[in-house]
Amino acid sequence: MRLKLLGILTAVATCAALVASTVSPASAHTSSRSSSRGLGYTQVVVDPAVYQLIASAGITPSPVSPAVAFPYRGTLAARFPITGLAAPATITHAGGLTLAAGGASITLTDFDIELARLTVSGNVSGSIGNVGRADLFTLGLSHRPWLGLLSLRLTATAAGALNATFGVSAFSAGDTFGYATVVPRLGWRHGDRHMAGLLP
Repeated sequence: MRLKLLGILTAVATCAALVASTVSPASAHTSSRSSSRGLGYTQVVVDPAVYQLIASAGITPSPVSPAVAFPYRGTLAARFPITGLAAPATITHAGGLTLAAGGASITLTDFDIELARLTVSGNVSGSIGNVGRADLFTLGLSHRPWLGLLSLRLTATAAGALNATFGVSAFSAGDTFGYATVVPRLGWRHGDRHMAGLLP
């Protein structure tokens, strides 16, 4: 257990250090959620089983600008621009993701990877109302590194919001929703496509 926790901390701390090397202290505290500022992005890949579940239920995911989404290895990937660093040890992002089916929808935006707590929080709104900022996922080491280096497991709040929005009981706390990889900008050219095969 201690080795697993150390592995998670090492992975996210390395990502944070890489982001920090590209952000000045001033911009880290004044970056806007409406622009990427060229700092890189975090890629989230929906777990294939979850993607099949939401697709079969008629739930359609779509990105909230400036995030982008695209097909990826039989599932869906989304990239959320990094906007900077905030205290304590938090990587902030712009954009988000909306899940919709009929008149029901839920929108998750402005994700914060909070390294000290190994959680991802975000603003939650939709047909169930404006929930505000809530913890959405807990971070773990991925068992599918080809999809992402970190796993994203649903919190009770996120699972409950999804179930309430769509009138289902398919989501539970602790379920793996997807996989994440932080990709900070380190001065590579836009056309470079290495990054350990993480780019499509």
